[in-house]
Amino acid sequence: MTIKTGIVILICLALMYPAYLWFTYIDTTVVKGSAYNFEIGSSKQEVYKSLPKALSQLKGNGNIFIQIKSNESIAPYVATSPDFDVMVSPLFHEEGFGEFARKDTWEFYFRASFNNVLKLEFCDDKLCKIHRHRKNFELP
Repeated sequence: MTIKTGIVILICLALMYPAYLWFTYIDTTVVKGSAYNFEIGSSKQEVYKSLPKALSQLKGNGNIFIQIKSNESIAPYVATSPDFDVMVSPLFHEEGFGEFARKDTWEFYFRASFNNVLKLEFCDDKLCKIHRHRKNFELP
C-alpha cells in the first residue's frame, strides 16, 4: 500500500464518521397518527400495556431505564443519598401502573443515556405527543 492510498483511506474514514453521526441522529416529535408502536389518542393504560413490546423493539442490545428520585426508604438499596436521581430498569408489572398513571410525561432512557430518549406526553390521560431523541455523540 502506498502512502497516497493510506492517506485516501484515512480521509474517507474521517468523512464517514461524521456522515454516520448525521444519518443516525433522530429528533422527531409526532402529534398525529402513530410512531414506535404507540398510537396518538391511546389511554395511559393502553400505552402502559404496550410498553414492554414497543420498547423492546427500540432498545436493541441495551436496557431501558427510567429516572426516579431516591427517598429515605429506597436510598440504601440503590446505594445513594435520599433526593438523588437514579436510573432504574422498570419491569412494567401491573402494580407499577399507578405510579406511571400519576404523571403526564413518561421518559425512557436507552442504555441509561440522556442522548437516547423516548418521551411520551399525555393530555387529558390520552397520548398526545411522542418525542424521540437519539444522538450517538456528545457536543463539547
